[in-house]
Amino acid sequence: MPEIELSEKEKRTRYVRAAYAADGPGALSMIALLKENGIDAIRQGGTKDIYKIGGDVFGEEIMVAPENLQRAQELLQQFTGPASAPVSGPASVKKTLLALAAALILFFVLLFLRGRLMT
Repeated sequence: MPEIELSEKEKRTRYVRAAYAADGPGALSMIALLKENGIDAIRQGGTKDIYKIGGDVFGEEIMVAPENLQRAQELLQQFTGPASAPVSGPASVKKTLLALAAALILFFVLLFLRGRLMT
């Protein structure tokens, strides 16, 4: 029986997380490796793609069909280390806090400038 092609929306609801990439280019490299080995994969970024400041704050999830999960994780270990590695750690928390601080500083600078222009 021929395999049915899923839409991007269906993939996002059906696919499971195989790995975590620290940034967009890393995610694209992982997806390319999977596709070279016959595994369909997508990256899932979410709202962080819209609100990021200066880089990928939270990284990218690499999503695959459940039946391809084990093989995908084996292939991606060269990028991510063991499959059980934690998603976040002190480095990602620090990066998130720095991005939040930068956003707050920018907000207050713009607020100050707006006040100066109004007077």
